[in-house]
Amino acid sequence: MAELKEYYREIKSGDALAFYFCGWEKCRPGHSFGPAVRPHFLFHLILSGKGHYDRAGERYEIGPGQGFLILPGESTCYQADQEDPWEYCWIGFGGRSAAGILRECGLGKETPIYRDRSGGRLRREMMQLVDSFGHGDVNSYMLLGRLYLALSYMMPKQPTGGTVAQDYANRALDFIHNNFGYEIGVAEIARTVGIDRTYLYRIFRQQVGESPKRYLTAFRLRMAAGMLEETSLPVTEVALSCGFKEASLFDRQFRGTYGCTPLQYRNKAKNGMCKRI
Repeated sequence: MAELKEYYREIKSGDALAFYFCGWEKCRPGHSFGPAVRPHFLFHLILSGKGHYDRAGERYEIGPGQGFLILPGESTCYQADQEDPWEYCWIGFGGRSAAGILRECGLGKETPIYRDRSGGRLRREMMQLVDSFGHGDVNSYMLLGRLYLALSYMMPKQPTGGTVAQDYANRALDFIHNNFGYEIGVAEIARTVGIDRTYLYRIFRQQVGESPKRYLTAFRLRMAAGMLEETSLPVTEVALSCGFKEASLFDRQFRGTYGCTPLQYRNKAKNGMCKRI
């Protein structure tokens, strides 16, 4: 006998990502849906049993630990096995960032089938999302948070593709540029991006040309030089604003890069004698 839970609630994070619905079903033998077209992305994760997914003239046999993606505007059909019908859960979502996020997960028009390597975390997160509706424990922030978390579990830990490595490097750079004034280091950068320190170091060397630690220090110094030129803030305040907690360390590193103390740099800048690195 079929069992079904399905919940609808449209929630948007600006125009970047939108949650539309989620659900779970233990299908009866041979249960099918389609051919039909969806206006958004729809991802199914198979929890048990098996079935097949038809799209673009191809049939994919799918079982536990796998998933399939339905793309917006694409006609698809899927059917549960007659002997061992599948149980699955799903999320429907869209938004400007959705296709890019899915590419990072290895999913798209040419690769609609997913193999779960999250150690059960994706399954738990998707089912918790469904269960939250069942308990009436839902709000906009929770829905979007769980959607982002589910998608994060779909991303590979150690991607090897150049475009994915570049994306990780770009995310690390964005984090540095937005947080250089705080007490962050390589560990915080790696944790925020979602990769380990060794991989972060490798892709930074490949994509940026230097280590993340060296880049972070150089960026802080460039920002400090700009503040020395453009503001009258005390040197200690400039140092703290750019992530240097010790004035002596700031002075030493600044002199090592610019060949003069921060105060000397400010005085030279007033006379047009300094060129920022």
